[in-house]
Amino acid sequence: MTTALVLGASGFCAKHVARVLRQIDDVTVIGADVMPEPPEDGLYDRCSAADISDADSVSRLIEDSKPDWVFNLVGVAQGSDEDIYQANMLGTAHLLEAVRVHAPDARMALMGSAAEYGIVDESALPITEQRVCNPVGSYGISKYAATMAAMSYVHRHGLKVAIARPFNIVGPGIGPGLVVGAILRRAKEALAAQSQPAIKVGNLDTKRDFVAAEDVAAGLLAMIRGEHWGEIFNICSGEPRPIREVIELALSHAPRPIRLEVDPELVRSGDVKTIYGSYQKANRAFGFRPTVSLEKSLEAAWRHEVGGYE
Repeated sequence: MTTALVLGASGFCAKHVARVLRQIDDVTVIGADVMPEPPEDGLYDRCSAADISDADSVSRLIEDSKPDWVFNLVGVAQGSDEDIYQANMLGTAHLLEAVRVHAPDARMALMGSAAEYGIVDESALPITEQRVCNPVGSYGISKYAATMAAMSYVHRHGLKVAIARPFNIVGPGIGPGLVVGAILRRAKEALAAQSQPAIKVGNLDTKRDFVAAEDVAAGLLAMIRGEHWGEIFNICSGEPRPIREVIELALSHAPRPIRLEVDPELVRSGDVKTIYGSYQKANRAFGFRPTVSLEKSLEAAWRHEVGGYE
């Protein structure tokens, strides 16, 4: 029997990972979060309360659960800089140390971020894992610091850690902190409040790489089953899609037209026009390739978040 521990269990990606794990025989799935929700439709065999920013809390969690697989899906992208660094950087360090002490043979999959690369010139696209990281902002910096800490534990202590760098994740359960989640929330509010609904948007001319949550979950599972310790893998579609197209595809499921209004307050002057990655390294290592189309992911996200208005 394999024990899989999923940290950040109440989050968007964690639930998709748990669903993939549930399809495997002889795997016990333990969820851990600051305020864990009760197991949802058998998603987790049990849930534990643990604060990743507290070293003692994480140590007790690893000592008690003795996991064979550890998926760290904790990621704080919004809030104060202190909160972001506590969760993403220090939290990862606490987890690595707890695994070193209490479960040194465990396999670990860490969720990094494409934000670790920072601003990349279009001439250097698609982004590969060989790209030198130059993160901007507390989220990207904290994720990169976590990656460097993981590398150190691999090389100094022999931990079995691999790092995924997903690009823009889409799917049912997506939160408002991500661009598609924000659009879906605004659409739901607009449909509820107005006879001729409209939503405010930012820069529609940029292009981004979107990947289905189901594909991310499958990629993480394949990664942790491999022998790729100390390696970094982009998890992406490899295709840039215009933000305008993505929003219009999502809103095509609305029961009546929703007008887009560009809000100058939401337009960031420093936005890079086009960003997308290459998943070829992950494909060579463990067969990753995107299988769920953006259209299907957006439809599933719409039905989950705004379906009551159809």
